[in-house]
Amino acid sequence: MQPEIGNLLLREAEKFNLKLREEELEQFQKYLKLIQEYNQKINLTAIKDEQGIVVKHFLDSLAGAPFLKRGWFVADFGSGMGCPGLALKIARKDLRMILLESKQKKVAFLNLVIRQLGLKNIQAIAQRIDHRVFQNVLSGQLDAVLARAFGRLGQLFSLSAPYLRKGGVLIAYKGPKWEGEVKKSEKEQKKSSFKLLDSYHYQFPFQMGERFLLVFKKV
Repeated sequence: MQPEIGNLLLREAEKFNLKLREEELEQFQKYLKLIQEYNQKINLTAIKDEQGIVVKHFLDSLAGAPFLKRGWFVADFGSGMGCPGLALKIARKDLRMILLESKQKKVAFLNLVIRQLGLKNIQAIAQRIDHRVFQNVLSGQLDAVLARAFGRLGQLFSLSAPYLRKGGVLIAYKGPKWEGEVKKSEKEQKKSSFKLLDSYHYQFPFQMGERFLLVFKKV
């Protein structure tokens, strides 16, 4: 990672109440290198340059940090290359994290990164989120569910509800048209007992776009 991009990561992370240490910056550097190395084999992301990965993947992921309480048990739905769950775990060692991903090759990559970074209390699992037996195993145990580039909100409500404890939160990373999506999913939201707590707007540096975090509480 180029020094100026490392400084960018440190500076922008502070906007999410995160003060990254040297150890964490080094872990992000290793993570970035592994993404670029394995992207040629697994097609992890269409973004290939360092700045793009740091801004649109790492920093985007870290936006969820202020909404996660210390020591929470969290799952990342459809983790893909590990964002947001793995990126958040690097910055927030206190979190217990499960990365759920249906594609075995990506799960193998995620667990490789976890081992090479020496992260504890985090595991990538090859599993479909709607698997009934798996839902029963974790029923009501999660404090939070993360979902980035996941798809329809309505489907996300019904899939995450069985995993979350009462009072737990669903954090959905969305684009500027989130209000229309929330309106379309009102029926599923009510059926799954979710209430919108907060919508947080943030912008990427260098005019690289804007994003919203939607925080729903299971009531």
